[in-house]
Amino acid sequence: MATLDKAIAHLKEQSGLIVIDSTTWSDADFRSYEEATGLRIPTQLEEVLRRVGHCVVEENDAFLVQCEDGSRAPHESQILVSEHEQFITMHRMFISQSPWVEQFTLPMVFFGTADAGHSYLLMDGKNRDNGAVYFWERATDPFGTGNNAKGVVKVADSLPEFFFSLTSAENL
Repeated sequence: MATLDKAIAHLKEQSGLIVIDSTTWSDADFRSYEEATGLRIPTQLEEVLRRVGHCVVEENDAFLVQCEDGSRAPHESQILVSEHEQFITMHRMFISQSPWVEQFTLPMVFFGTADAGHSYLLMDGKNRDNGAVYFWERATDPFGTGNNAKGVVKVADSLPEFFFSLTSAENL
């Protein structure tokens, strides 16, 4: 498995990683997230939040999603890692205070966006050791139940693997 340091260096070199100053998380930030959501930040994501914080990539930010029907669909990262308040806002919007009972109920941490904010990057909010990155294409799964053709899909086994997978659209 690729190390997180190498993956971050790769993003800086290949994807124009932009780190937003003063957005790394403190112990208090992790506590406030857990108190507000009942979820825990996965270990790999915690490392990124402590060392990098809120960040975006400017180029070479496309990735492929393997669809349930066997096809593959390209997507483009928008916000690689959101700011602290956005983590909580996404949880409230889609899980805890949703106006629809069947709205997204999986215990996931919403950490980034894709496709101009119409899709989301997620990680497991219960098992801190699960480093897998998941993708939710909200535009085609409006109620987040996963009962249609495009629910939540795993896109990488680890956060470093996901970072390394980002490339230009023409390379997909």
